[in-house]
Amino acid sequence: MTSTRLLSQSFVRNAAAMAYAQRPTQPLVAIMGTTGTGKSDLAVDLAVCFDGEIINADAMQMYNGLPVITNQITAEEQRGVPHHLLATVKLDQPTWTVGVFAREASKLIREIRSRGKLPIVVGGTHYYVSSLLFENSLVDSRDLDDAESKYVTQTDIEKQHPILDGPTDLMLQRLREVDPAMASRWHPDDRRKIKRSLEIFLTTGKRASDIYGEQQQTKSNTGPSDSPWQSLMFWVYSKPDVLKERLDKRVDKMERVGLMEEVRNLHHQLRIRTESGEEVDRTRGIWQSIGFKQFEAFLDAERDGRPTAELDKLKNLSLDAMKIATRQYARQQLRWLRTKTIPTLEEKDATKYLYLLDSSDAEAFSCDVLSPAADITRKFLDGVEMPRPVDISETAKDVLSALEGSSAPKQNFEAKLCEICNMTLTTEDGWQKHINGRRHRRYVKSKSRMALVPVYQPASVEADGPTPPKVDLAVPG
Repeated sequence: MTSTRLLSQSFVRNAAAMAYAQRPTQPLVAIMGTTGTGKSDLAVDLAVCFDGEIINADAMQMYNGLPVITNQITAEEQRGVPHHLLATVKLDQPTWTVGVFAREASKLIREIRSRGKLPIVVGGTHYYVSSLLFENSLVDSRDLDDAESKYVTQTDIEKQHPILDGPTDLMLQRLREVDPAMASRWHPDDRRKIKRSLEIFLTTGKRASDIYGEQQQTKSNTGPSDSPWQSLMFWVYSKPDVLKERLDKRVDKMERVGLMEEVRNLHHQLRIRTESGEEVDRTRGIWQSIGFKQFEAFLDAERDGRPTAELDKLKNLSLDAMKIATRQYARQQLRWLRTKTIPTLEEKDATKYLYLLDSSDAEAFSCDVLSPAADITRKFLDGVEMPRPVDISETAKDVLSALEGSSAPKQNFEAKLCEICNMTLTTEDGWQKHINGRRHRRYVKSKSRMALVPVYQPASVEADGPTPPKVDLAVPG
């Protein structure tokens, strides 16, 4: 049996292991999932049932003054449950880095536990949630200990290190000089990853590859922890077609309950700040929220006094663009869970604490989501035997089983350049597909006919066993 197949048993193996459980001494409940699935409703219900307090882990919902655009839970919906890090950041402040969030949220978790209450983290910014679930995450270059560090902006960093605002090829050249191991991982056009790796070196003085290496060494030296896993995780999931329709309807509802007033106010603030000579970094913070960028053309036309017919057309186009952006964001959230959260849980043998709850049927939310979540949480807190995640529902079985083996650890792979086709590939799978593809073979034949010496053809490697069938979990576009 291959190593991939061994890993693929993580969701269904060891039923007997679930019979052994311990009462968690520092319990944490984390609720994840894409936007529009009902995460906040579940968090409030569990907080009411188990005397909990909620910590918001949605970067945009941390902003104050835009409850509709950021889709914040209302005071009535909170049902008296304390909510932390919700509507606490000013609109002119940058989004918190993951390290700052982890530091502030960890303080809140300790305070909530000191009051004898259950901390519940909920939100769709999954790298925020992961920072609380998993140790040894890569430190953020801006995560200093002083309170002011949460307000350091990307613009400040780029002013200090101008190369980070320069051409990608120059950043890659510099990264090859200071951290060749990291540079070899990235495609030459992957500006975001190249910039991030170089930024870590420039702002911390440490190479990102060394930091990763230290983390891996620590993981190898310590081995599996003897203490019980302390976190219970819920993945609130809705079927793609259902979620698409739900998200579209939510945008329509937002338009009815005050969306336009908020985007007009935000647009007005931006104009005042820019006209006063302030340099506004629109690639960061609230300016990246879904619901502002999509309406800029309409707002500019409205301010210019364009005809009503033209404004109506632009408004409808803006609403459609907002719906598309919302669905794209849901796909990104799903991708993070599939490619980041689950693989890390597999490494820690903690997938048995991740429960998928099917919220596709809004009318059955209580019996499909709230009731099973309450039962599972009660067993987790009491330290008694818990059900297997695949036994919760048919949807849980189908989705989790479809992910089996898809998150096996990837071997280190250095980016390879195919000189024949002038293409750079960054994964072994991509490399094998390329050199076995029709385009590459056609180029090889063409150059072989013209070459004086045989053209070098990289060897291909056959896939290890049959490829498991894929289940489409993406939100339809």
